[in-house]
Amino acid sequence: MHTMNKIILLLFVIAIFSCQSGKIEKEDNLLSVSILPQKYFIERIAGDDFKVNVLIPPGASPATYEPTPMQMTGVAKSVAYLRIGHIPFEHAWLSNLIEGAGEIEVVDLSKGIELVKGMVKHGDHFHEGGIDPHVWSSPLSVEIIAKNTFETLVAYAPEKKNEYEKNYKAFLLELAELDQMALEAFKSKKGKSFMIFHPALSYLARDYGLNQISVELDGKEPSPTHMKNLVEEAKSKEIKQIFVQKQFNVENAKAIMAEIGGEVVQIDPLSEDWLVEMKRIINILKD
Repeated sequence: MHTMNKIILLLFVIAIFSCQSGKIEKEDNLLSVSILPQKYFIERIAGDDFKVNVLIPPGASPATYEPTPMQMTGVAKSVAYLRIGHIPFEHAWLSNLIEGAGEIEVVDLSKGIELVKGMVKHGDHFHEGGIDPHVWSSPLSVEIIAKNTFETLVAYAPEKKNEYEKNYKAFLLELAELDQMALEAFKSKKGKSFMIFHPALSYLARDYGLNQISVELDGKEPSPTHMKNLVEEAKSKEIKQIFVQKQFNVENAKAIMAEIGGEVVQIDPLSEDWLVEMKRIINILKD
């Protein structure tokens, strides 16, 4: 987003609170988060005790979404911003969001996760780039996210600690079941390659021995040369599917699959119903 647009939005929020004698009225049970799965994690632990202001709405991309003035106002009224960690949206917007928010705690839910380095292409070779942000794509990473979320919620509602701990442990059991499901699904498929438009399953691939092949490069549409290489790679590895998130254009994926007679499969790792969607993705991948 252009810097000027960011400044205009920030000034809008500051103006709102200047009209309120400079005092930002906090809502004790309001939390802001970046993506919908975080809302799911909070509700699994705390039920509806907290209102959750989700910045990136259904169908929007964490790489390009620009928050609305109303969302920025929601952040300013929140007692905490629970960031997922390293998505482009947070890099672009977090400092602006918290600048107009007065006293607000910022919690990094990716703290403690062994982070994956992304791959960047330069000329004809690849090297490790920045951090891959898709930490919520593996049950093992989500165990850590859940722990960080639980600790944050208890800090804001200490009188509910026993209830939240019970819910948290129940959620951990379901995550352990999901982990076992993935181990069973992929135990005879170590090194299996799958193709995906945007590399959103990096942590799932890392944790269960799969090879993720991304159509996108450095967040950009593929060049004709890269498209040709992808078609050849799909043929050589007998890949018959490309995963495409609903936040992205499917045309390049369709072009690749047309060349090899495969199908485009839509997935939504950003679904609010995170557990159901992760089970669905694992089931598709195991076939």
